[in-house]
Formats: sequence, C-alpha cells, structure tokens
Amino acid sequence: MTEQATSHAAATHAAAAESSANELPSFFDFLGINKHSEFLGIGYHDWIPIVMSLLVAVVLILVTLWCTRKMEKVPRGPQAFIELVVEALTNFFTGIIGPAAPRYIPLLGSLFLYIILMNLWGLIPLMHSPTSKLNTTLALALVVFVATQYEGMRVKGVWGYLKHFMEPLMLAPLMLPIHLIGELARPVSLSLRLFGNLTGEDIAIASLVFLTPFILGFIPIPFHVVMMLLALLFSTVQAVVFTLLASIYIGSAIGALEGGEHEH
Repeated sequence: MTEQATSHAAATHAAAAESSANELPSFFDFLGINKHSEFLGIGYHDWIPIVMSLLVAVVLILVTLWCTRKMEKVPRGPQAFIELVVEALTNFFTGIIGPAAPRYIPLLGSLFLYIILMNLWGLIPLMHSPTSKLNTTLALALVVFVATQYEGMRVKGVWGYLKHFMEPLMLAPLMLPIHLIGELARPVSLSLRLFGNLTGEDIAIASLVFLTPFILGFIPIPFHVVMMLLALLFSTVQAVVFTLLASIYIGSAIGALEGGEHEH
C-alpha cells in the first residue's frame, strides 16, 4: 500500500513538473498552495482547469445578466450586442439543421460561447485555457454525444434510431460494429481536435515567453504577441468547428440532413 501511494505521488509530481514546464504561471502559483497536495481526491494541477472553467461560466452568466437586466423593445447598448450575437448564432445553426434548429440553439449557442471564451481565457495574464486539458474537451464532447443519442431516439423512436446502425439490414452483422465504432469515434475526435490545437497554442506562447530573454537579452520585445494574435483567430475557428460538427451530428441524428424533416 505504501509502495502504491509512493508511486502515485511520484507520478503526480512528474506530471505537474512536466506540465509546469510547458505553461505560464497562473494565479494558483501565488496562493501558497502545496503543488503536491490533493483535495477531494483531485490533485492540485487538475484543479486548475476546473476552477478556470467555473470562472468562465461565472463570467458568461454575469455578462448575460448584465446585458438582459433591462430589456427594451428597441434594443440599445449591451442588449443590442447580445441580440446580435443570438441572431448570428440562430442564423448559423438554422442554416445547418433547418426548421428544427430553435430547439438546439440554446445548447449549441451556449457551447460556442463557452468554448470560445475558454479558448481565449489563457490569453489573460495568470489564467489558463481550460480547453488545453483533455478532461475538459472530453466532457464537452460527451455532452454532444449524449444529446445526439437522446435527440435521435426522441425524434425517430428508439428502434427507428437504432436501426440505422444496421442498415442495410442484409449486411447488419458487418455494418453494426462499423457504425458503432464510427459513432463512438465522434466524441474522441471532437475532444482530441480541440485539446490538441489549444495545447499547441499554449505551449507555443509559453515557449516564446521563456525564450525571449535568451534571444534578446533583457530587451523587452515580447515575441509571443504575434502568437497571441494568431491565437485569437485559431481559438475562434476551433469553437466554430466544434459547434459546427456538433450541429451536424445532431441534425443527422434527427434526420434533418436527409432531405426530410423528422422533427416534431
């Protein structure tokens, strides 16, 4: 038991050391918390993306409350801005899913805003992007996966939805495992794509920050600014790609992409 605990501690220390070498410091590093400690069975380093995700959620909630605190028939200021955002998201997802889109816009729109803000969160000093951690992106992908299966069964019925995994029926023994593997690969693909791109951005920015003093001595020219500007574009693109694929998966599950609308 002691040997197992020692091994677990060593693995935790190694993971934390490797991660800290590829990341800029966060405000956690200034709280005086033991980096090798655990809380509720979760290590110090694993709490960082959880707390960052919660902070992003709080910011989204506060901004939404601020923009809608005094609704007017003729929108102005923050209300006009948030209505513009909602209208743009509505048009985007309606163009993919069709007339059934209004049911899914709250989910897909929230995912888009949440992901893009989490992607950009790491550009704020002493903050980290939660989406640079696989646990975060996998959780987001699983939400899409569960919503897709649920909506497919709700719209088409359990058998009506499940039978498409076996079509054509004469090749059911062959097609069933192929379709199941393809379906299970979707959340893996969604999570890894977002995780990989955001991790690459964060490592590139951190590396440029650490290398700047060695390249220019003590001349304060921040090379990482160029990468940060590119990160603004890449973060937006990754949020669009994630929610675009999510809308395609849901639209396909309910039959909206088959030329006939099954939503009811």
